[in-house]
Amino acid sequence: MLMILGGGLAGLTAAHHSDGLVFEGEARTGGHAKSSRNNGFVFDEGIHVLHTKNAYVLDLLAKTGANLQPRVREAWIQSFGAMTRYPFQANTYGLPIDIVKDCLVGFIQNEFTDRNAIKHYEDWIHFMFGKGIASHFMVPYSEKFWGVPARTLTTEWVSVRHPRPSLDEVLEGALRDQTKGFGINAEFLYPDRGGFGTIGESIASTVTERTRVGMRVTRIDARRRQVEFNHHQVIPYETCLSTLPLPEVVKLLVDPPSDVVEAASRLRCNSIFVVNFGINRPGLTTKHWIYYPEREYSFFRISFPFNKGPKMVPDGCSSVSCEIAFGPNDPWPPSREEMTARAEADLRKAGVLRPDDEIVFSETIPIRYGYVIFDADRRAAVKTIHTYLEAHGIRPCGRYGEWAYLWSDEAILSGRKAAEQVMRGR
Repeated sequence: MLMILGGGLAGLTAAHHSDGLVFEGEARTGGHAKSSRNNGFVFDEGIHVLHTKNAYVLDLLAKTGANLQPRVREAWIQSFGAMTRYPFQANTYGLPIDIVKDCLVGFIQNEFTDRNAIKHYEDWIHFMFGKGIASHFMVPYSEKFWGVPARTLTTEWVSVRHPRPSLDEVLEGALRDQTKGFGINAEFLYPDRGGFGTIGESIASTVTERTRVGMRVTRIDARRRQVEFNHHQVIPYETCLSTLPLPEVVKLLVDPPSDVVEAASRLRCNSIFVVNFGINRPGLTTKHWIYYPEREYSFFRISFPFNKGPKMVPDGCSSVSCEIAFGPNDPWPPSREEMTARAEADLRKAGVLRPDDEIVFSETIPIRYGYVIFDADRRAAVKTIHTYLEAHGIRPCGRYGEWAYLWSDEAILSGRKAAEQVMRGR
């Protein structure tokens, strides 16, 4: 039997392309791509949009009924007392004059011109954008988001995530409000109903009869090729596709080798604490999301789900989703109540909420495994764990199985690739 552990986008797509059975620990599938629907409010688990041109992904979601609609991004940055367009490197108009000058001079007179001298992510930022943009946004935001110094990150993950504007675009964005879109998600796709979770639900609808929910993995005996669920049910597998986080998989293994345990201890990620609010006021903003690089605000980003699709809030209401990052060595927040109160206070301090705005709904979503940290240890550690697992019929896939920075479309492609490799190998 082909066993698939985890019913997120990768696991569901793997099942769609195979005869495998999905075993999901939660009460419903979707992973971190699912949406909550309460009291007329629809929230995702943090910001989720689809920005892909991959024909296979688009065709799959069209056939399964995700009903994606195009949106033109409205993304902004709050810093130095000003609201500027995203991305920062192309839109300094409106910032204090001395900040604009630093960014322009740093970009134009950038002395870091030797690509071969790049040793880490902080070097890469200086090489791409110059000292001013690096010091006033890119480095502070990176360290608030990842929770580790930028110089400890590698550059394996950056790819198209940070567009480099031309000199003309940098000058234009310093002299006036530049509405030109930059980057891969300048336009994005979003379901016309039900939030981002509709994507996972549409794929899940094709494998309903081969999906088991409430099946939490409690032990993996790789040598016997058996998985224990909920501390009592043991099921054998011929091949297993695992989308579970690699460190958790190693913890679940029976008598794992010491080098595998040591490798798992070197894998790091940040954690994301999401606080969602329903507001009793319509039309709170026209924006989709705002970045907050400054430490005075708890959140690194807020988004406005009600602007991403229709019927995301009850009539007369708006919605705000706050994302708060914790680094791998940061203590986890003491209580949901404290984090909710802090996020609300910061929304009011930032001017997003007025003093008289009434919060009519709130919820919190703790995400222990957030974004994978690409540091010097990651590649070798992942290889050690993957080699052991694959020798025992376990093929990792998806964001946490590959232990990589995968967007939603990349997770879908990862699940398809893993399933097709297994099916071809039979």
